[in-house]
Formats: sequence, structure tokens, C-alpha cells
Amino acid sequence: MPEERRNPRRRIAGQRRTSDRREPLPDETTSDEATSDETAVDETAADETTVEIAEETPDAETEIAEAGDKVKAGRTTLDETDLPDETDVPAEADVPDEGADGDDAGTTDEVARRGGARLMAGVLGVLVVLTLTAAVVLGERAWRGHQAEEARSEASTAARRAAELVLSYDYRTLTKDFEASRATLTPEFAADFDQTTKVVAQQATKVKATVRAEVREVGVRDGDADRVTLLVFVNQTTTSTITQNKPRVDLNRARFTMVRIGGQWLVRSIEPL
Repeated sequence: MPEERRNPRRRIAGQRRTSDRREPLPDETTSDEATSDETAVDETAADETTVEIAEETPDAETEIAEAGDKVKAGRTTLDETDLPDETDVPAEADVPDEGADGDDAGTTDEVARRGGARLMAGVLGVLVVLTLTAAVVLGERAWRGHQAEEARSEASTAARRAAELVLSYDYRTLTKDFEASRATLTPEFAADFDQTTKVVAQQATKVKATVRAEVREVGVRDGDADRVTLLVFVNQTTTSTITQNKPRVDLNRARFTMVRIGGQWLVRSIEPL
């Protein structure tokens, strides 16, 4: 038998399979009439295939259009296997809460206010301490200043009295005069004074000397509450056989150092100038 003729058209999805086989020719010597019949049959089959394609084509276009609309609307259906696993969904605890942020902000502001209040209280406390310290220091300085001023006044009075006693004597009452002078001196300076009075006693007795000291001025050089240095200006009037029993006035000055011992101002040293 001769080979079967295949339909050259491609098969479309959803299209019904049509038979491409033609009836076998009974004889190779078929007449022209038989050939015409075959041609008519082929045309009829082709027309049927065309009709079927035309009928199915609108359905395919409709499906494509509907799929496009679903894609545009974001409503494409996903298979269950494409859905995310529950573990992929973030937990509610991971989602920030605006209310929580507001509470945190309020808490932060409150903490900041409390911290500022504590800082201010600390600063005020420091200022109070500094103020009290300054007041104490100033008060101490004022007290010391007052004490120093009072000490200068007391030392000046004591130096005036001591100078008039120590620099005065009478050859007739030397022991009494020297004892009075020693009472105004510190123990150390009194020991030095005793050595000096031995020489003075011999000379005064020999010339029958009488010396009277008068303090004209006392000036404070420096000092504090327990020690004061002063300049003492003294006029000494001397009468002796050397002056032919006539008074002689000598202008002298000396540096007196006064110290407080047991609440009493005593002469620590006398330096002639």
C-alpha cells in the first residue's frame, strides 16, 4: 500500500485530534472523479479543523485575559506549597509597638528630669558646702585678724611698761629694780638679763647713777596672736657724778620682741638700734 499522508498542521492544546489519515486508494489507476472526491473530503476535514480551532481560541484568550487581570489585581492564586511557613512569620513581640515607644519616651523623659533634679540638688549641696566653708574661713580670718589686732594692742602696752622698768634703775635700789624688771622677761631672757645687771650694778654704784626711762612711741612691725615685734622709742634721763648730778637726756630706740606665755605678754629679746 502507498504511504499515508500526514497533516502538516500542528496540534493545538485542547483541540480535538482529527484524523489525518486518508482512505487508502483502491487502486492506483483511480479516475479523476475519485481524485476529486478525495480532494473534497480533505477540504471538508480542513474546514472542520478550522471551525474547531476558531471555537476553542476565544476560550484560551479569555483565560489569558482573566489571568492577566488577576496578576494586575494582585490576586494570583498560590499553591499551598508556595505559602510561607508559620515560622517565617515574625512574632508579635518583634513588631514595635507605638504605644510602647511612647511609654519608653515618657519614661526616658522622667528619668532625665529626675537625673537633672538630682544633679541640681548635688550642685546646690556643693554650693552650700563651699559657702559654709568660705564663711568659716572668712570668719576664722576675721577672728584671727581681730585676735592679732588685740594682741598688738596688748603687746604694745606690755612693751611700754617693760621698757620703762628694764631701762630704769637707781643705785640705791638696784636689787628691787632688777627684780621688777625680771618679772617682765621670759625665763630665757631673764637669765641673760642677770648677767648684764651684774656689770650695771657695779658701774651704777660707783658713779651713783640714777636712770629714768620714758617711752615716747611704740610701733608694731609684725606679729600674730602669740608673737609681736615692736619698735620702742625711749628717752633716758641720767644723773650721776659724771654729769655732775645734772640730768642728761639720751634718745634711744630698740627692737622688742614680745611673746604670750600663760596669757601674759613677756619680753623675749631687746636689740638696741
